[in-house]
Amino acid sequence: MPGSFIGELILQPILEFFLHVVCYYIGWVVVPVFSLGRLKCDPITADTRQRKQKTGGSFHRRGQQVYLTPETTALVGLLVVALIVTGVFLVYYL
Repeated sequence: MPGSFIGELILQPILEFFLHVVCYYIGWVVVPVFSLGRLKCDPITADTRQRKQKTGGSFHRRGQQVYLTPETTALVGLLVVALIVTGVFLVYYL
């Protein structure tokens, strides 16, 4: 029971901060670089709930530009972090 309390009180906010904010900014850098400027990222404070209900996806258009939602940007950042961690593991332990 005490371990669960510590996990929910201390570790969960740290993990959520990492997943939402740090991975968002990693994705914010990576997405335009790998898409050669074709995709851009919505700001993390953007209210995309109405837009997601209309389009129902992770992408939306604003004029000629295609934008990713903050959640999708954070997912891209998380995938990049996972690839880097896997690469470091393979280099050092195999």
